Amino acid sequence: MYDAPWLPVERIGTLNWLILAVGAIAFIVFWCLDYRRWGALSFAGFLFGFQYFLKIVVLYPFAWSDNNIVAVGQSFNGIVEHLDLALYLTAGGVTAMLCGLGLGAAMLSRPPVLCSLVYRSVVQGWCGSGAAAVSIGIVLGLTGLLFALGFQPFVARSLVFERPELRPFYNLWSQIVPLCAAGLVVYGAGWSRPGVVALGIGIALLGILGGNRTVAILTLIQVAVILAMPRRFRNLLVVAGGALALASAAVFTTLLRGDGAASSNALGTFFFGNELTDMRDFAWILSGLDDGQWLWGKTYIAGYLSFIPTYLMPFRETFAFGRVSPLLAGLDPTHHSGLRTPIFGEMYVNFGLPGLLIGGFLYGLAVGRVLRWISESLEAPVEDRPVPEAVVWTGFLMLQIIDAFVFTPAFFGVYIIVGWLFLGQFMAQLGRRLA
Repeated sequence: MYDAPWLPVERIGTLNWLILAVGAIAFIVFWCLDYRRWGALSFAGFLFGFQYFLKIVVLYPFAWSDNNIVAVGQSFNGIVEHLDLALYLTAGGVTAMLCGLGLGAAMLSRPPVLCSLVYRSVVQGWCGSGAAAVSIGIVLGLTGLLFALGFQPFVARSLVFERPELRPFYNLWSQIVPLCAAGLVVYGAGWSRPGVVALGIGIALLGILGGNRTVAILTLIQVAVILAMPRRFRNLLVVAGGALALASAAVFTTLLRGDGAASSNALGTFFFGNELTDMRDFAWILSGLDDGQWLWGKTYIAGYLSFIPTYLMPFRETFAFGRVSPLLAGLDPTHHSGLRTPIFGEMYVNFGLPGLLIGGFLYGLAVGRVLRWISESLEAPVEDRPVPEAVVWTGFLMLQIIDAFVFTPAFFGVYIIVGWLFLGQFMAQLGRRLA
């Protein structure tokens, strides 16, 4: 099925290879320094390793291969014409982000208020035996509701297109499962309850039941970082074994979904499917975007208003980025949930190059403050040190919120996080009154 050359070196220009080489060297240097400080797995290592090194540096060259035709069809020629631009824009966004990140990490005169609020809500609301029972009950209740509505295991993502009435419940389930799983792991690890940690990992694996590799794999990666970073875990063999296990889980999920084309060559699906092809999808969107045809913030407004059902607000249905991106690529948005670009893609579609550079800088500024807060919290004196697992998880929650403000298809998750934190605070106050 994947008979064409996987890595067509001759198609990629010298400047492109130079950009990728600079990115690879920069990441290797960063990781070596980060390893000395935090061990094999850290919050920053996940951020730069997964979002930038893997998705951009490693996978970009494969976007030039004719094997992508299996997934994109006749659109491949238009994609190839815009792959250069996609890389240059992404490189500009990354550069602006790094400038903002450096400033954000240097300007922490006092802890970011939102980090402190989220941390307190996590520890007070979701780190206790009662809260653990509530987490398990919520997951089991939502899973049972999905089955009662006709949910079919392993094919949920395709099923929601056939039955749109299931989509709100499935989206809620997809957001709640990672929150409850990570919450159980934080409570179990922070309060020395290994059985609770095992329950959290088991709930994370429910993502496989839903046919959603993102829910399962990314949640398990976050769990690994939450457990490893505070302990400065440095056993590379164990980390490599864990990575292999996660890759196997991803392949297993592909097989269970019954996708014959993907099942015949799981490795080819990884490089040329639709899971981590952010650069290819960015070029796909650029192929349908005329110069100056910016949306001037419309997709951001539609995303931030995701708490309003689309049937009550047609503007949201028209300008949601999950609908705009497939339209720009020439796809039917009623049968496609949207294309995923690097974090700077939606900025460019709305505001062009100035928006990408300014937005990238502000994004880096926010992330830099979170990175500095995590480091300072984990290195605080023992008597003042907060629960380290909760600190790392707070960082992940903050990153999800910041990312959603920049890439809005995931903004619904911000409302879920806020509601979930409020529920935790409500349970904490109720427990204090009953005590």
